[in-house]
Amino acid sequence: MSLTRSSGPEQRWQEVLRRVAIALKGRDVGVCEADARGRMHLLAASSAGDLGSVAVDEVEATLRELGELRATGPSPRLWVAGRLKPQHWCVTPVCSALPQPPPAGVERRSPERLTLELGGVCIGLIEAPGREATASGAAGPQALLASIAEQVPALLWTTDAALRVTSRSGSGPKSLELLPSRVVGASLLEQYDRGELPAESVDVHRQALAGKSVSYQMRLADRYYDARVKPLRNDAGAIVGVVGLAVDVSDRERALVQARRSQRELEDFVEHTPVGMRWTGPDGTILRANQAELEMLGYRSEEYVGKNVAAFHVDPEVAADTLRRLRAGEALPNVETRLRRRDGSICYGLVSASARFDGGEFVHARCLTRDITERKVAELALAQFKAMVESAEDAVVGKTVDGIITSWNPAATRLYGYAAEEVIGKPITLLAPPDRVDQVRGILERVQRGERGEREETTRVRKDGTHVEVALAVSPILDPHGQVIGATSIAHDITERKRVEQQLLHAALHDALTDLPNRAYLVERVTQAQARGRRDPDYRFAVLFIDSDKFKAVNDNLGHAAGDRLLTEFAGRLRTCVRPGDVVARLGGDEFAVLLEDIVGPADAEHAARRIQDALAAPVSFEGREIVATASVGVALSRPGYTESQDLLHDADLAMYHAKQQGGARFRVFDVIMRESAQARASMEADLRNALERQELRLVFHPIVELHTGRVHGFEALLRWHHPQRGVIPPLEFVPLAEETGLILPIGTWVIAEACRHGRRWEDAFPAAGPLRISVNVSAKQLEREGLVDEVRAALEEAGLAPSRLILEITESMLMKNVDSSTALLQQLRALGVELHMDDFGTGYSSLGQLPHLPIQGIKIHHMFIHRMGGRRTDLEIVRSVVELARTLGLGVIAEGVDTVAQRERLIGLGCEFGQGSLFSEPLEPAAASRFLAVPPGHDALSSQPA
Repeated sequence: MSLTRSSGPEQRWQEVLRRVAIALKGRDVGVCEADARGRMHLLAASSAGDLGSVAVDEVEATLRELGELRATGPSPRLWVAGRLKPQHWCVTPVCSALPQPPPAGVERRSPERLTLELGGVCIGLIEAPGREATASGAAGPQALLASIAEQVPALLWTTDAALRVTSRSGSGPKSLELLPSRVVGASLLEQYDRGELPAESVDVHRQALAGKSVSYQMRLADRYYDARVKPLRNDAGAIVGVVGLAVDVSDRERALVQARRSQRELEDFVEHTPVGMRWTGPDGTILRANQAELEMLGYRSEEYVGKNVAAFHVDPEVAADTLRRLRAGEALPNVETRLRRRDGSICYGLVSASARFDGGEFVHARCLTRDITERKVAELALAQFKAMVESAEDAVVGKTVDGIITSWNPAATRLYGYAAEEVIGKPITLLAPPDRVDQVRGILERVQRGERGEREETTRVRKDGTHVEVALAVSPILDPHGQVIGATSIAHDITERKRVEQQLLHAALHDALTDLPNRAYLVERVTQAQARGRRDPDYRFAVLFIDSDKFKAVNDNLGHAAGDRLLTEFAGRLRTCVRPGDVVARLGGDEFAVLLEDIVGPADAEHAARRIQDALAAPVSFEGREIVATASVGVALSRPGYTESQDLLHDADLAMYHAKQQGGARFRVFDVIMRESAQARASMEADLRNALERQELRLVFHPIVELHTGRVHGFEALLRWHHPQRGVIPPLEFVPLAEETGLILPIGTWVIAEACRHGRRWEDAFPAAGPLRISVNVSAKQLEREGLVDEVRAALEEAGLAPSRLILEITESMLMKNVDSSTALLQQLRALGVELHMDDFGTGYSSLGQLPHLPIQGIKIHHMFIHRMGGRRTDLEIVRSVVELARTLGLGVIAEGVDTVAQRERLIGLGCEFGQGSLFSEPLEPAAASRFLAVPPGHDALSSQPA
């Protein structure tokens, strides 16, 4: 404790000032005196070094500002002053009466203020004139001080070195755990052992005994206390105990708690408000940003805070202008800007900002940003939509629910010919033809019900009166509450499309060459006729299926131009043969059909068929030639059993097929037997497709012998079908079907491979038989196939048979069908090493002039010449000529159908070397063929028995 600046009464105030300073947590306290001029002088202080002239001047200035120092009139002479905060003084006059409580409704005094007031009262009592001493003499003032100390709103106590309480004063809490319930003389250590004191209280007292001054805070129930303990020293400065002070600061703590809560609530509001908030420094650096601001732009706090705000603006000059205006003190409400998000997209923001200044210095700017991207996008979309409507190629027309036109785009002017000012305000029925006005009214009724109209095609009227075909879509316009307030129609000009569609429809339903209706059109008309027949039992109709008998020959021999000429001539003639209501259609190729409607009976259909045949039989002129091409006609009459139009066409086709099988140039009326025959043929075809997999196909071998010696020269492989239900089927019954369906190709490949395999087996088993040859017949389909040469090569290699042992027999008609292509293929086969023979020679198709140029090594004379050789001299001469021709050309000759000894003798006499027929053997199974080969050389084959 410092000495006061003067002696006398001031020394008696030292105990008061010391106690007040302790209650105020060591803050400086002093007593000042005002002289007659109102000037302040320091009389005493708790620390003389801290209350100098400057502080007294500040106290004087504070009192003058408050009007407490008056030049006239009475005013307090002595004042107690304490510095509570920098530049914050608490000053109270010295008086001898206790301070009165504040009036109702006025905030109560703070503990610091009350402590200073009590100190002033204490000093006033000491200074009171005429005060009498108590019976104890000098103890009177001390008793008064003790009494006053008891009223200080704090708890003051002292202990000895053993931590026993030696004194207690003040009006602080009576049950404070810092001290035991029995205060003076009680031991703090004993109370701690009994659990009546916290360890913290004992610990701070021990620290005070060690020479430390310790401040700490305690909470008891709902009250808060600031406590301070320090060493208690004797006159020699030795520590003899502890002096302590505890002040109730509950109001302050509650105020701090409330302040912190308010601060947290404010922080929470800032962080969670849906509006973006940020604070920027004088140079535009972002100092802080709330969560809404970060989420709006997609950045993390460390990526955003600390950066210059201009870096996030699409237009940095907007950021610079905003900062300039804020520095100038301008508040900026609702400034639109564009910000760049973290992902590179653009965000539209509406920024309101203001600046905070301190002493004229720009501290920071506070900015609120609302994300208006959706609004801007909507505005842009609206602008784009308006531009789209204005620039649309389709007419867009707006109207009220009653059909009054409200908007009209340029495309509507181009489509309908009216300018906008000519139609706005007028009814939409202005654009409808008279026969479509009810249609428009119906559309408006649907719009009023809120229905969206389906896109429909209709007709509208232009300003010049011409009609235009449009595709029209009408939609209701709804207000925000879903109420219909109008309609929008979009019309597209489809006039040209309609014209093209008609052309395409005609092309889709008509033949390009003849302009006749095609199959699709005919099927539709037949379907309509059948529907009419179901409604009217008396209605009859017929379908005629027509096919040219020689169209293929005309195409092959005279070319496609001649074929097209023939077809167009047929089309024209067919049109003249029918009634106006009948239908003539081209189904494809040279196939035509006629639908005869509303006939009386079969006689009408037969009469039409004869008329058509007569018309088509007349010659057709082409490039100076006359082409005669008859036709076969099939007729199918309507009857209740038909349900599908295709069934009727199919039966007419079957009837035509039977007419063609009978030689052509005739007509046939369909009957059920034809269908049964076709079904049987279809069944055979289905079975034939599986015959190879089921191993139902087998080979038999017809021996070819030397006529003179009877020695086996080779075998001709012949195909047989062992059907599981029908037994053995000869080739004439199924090979033509295989040819038509293309099944001959896999079958032919199997035959060649199987024949080569057997040839190799016999060659190994009967080496004494000499070079044995295997003949295989090749079909027309195989000759047309490019892979025939590869198939033959593969079969030879797999079987291990020498190519010279294989003979391929080709009919004369097939060879002469296309000499050039046949010759090229035969050259490739010949180069492979196989032999080529012409089968059925003499049937009348060959040209002797072509024979020397064909790469063949032998010919086979048709069996009909051999059979008639003994009865007709002409046939004998034909055989003689063939043998001589072959000898001249160096070709081998094989005679087919040698059935008698006489025939054999004549052939030997003519110089024919080889023959085959029943005289030698019927076709043999492979095992029987092996036994046939086992006949000793030179043994007459006539004595052998066929298997």
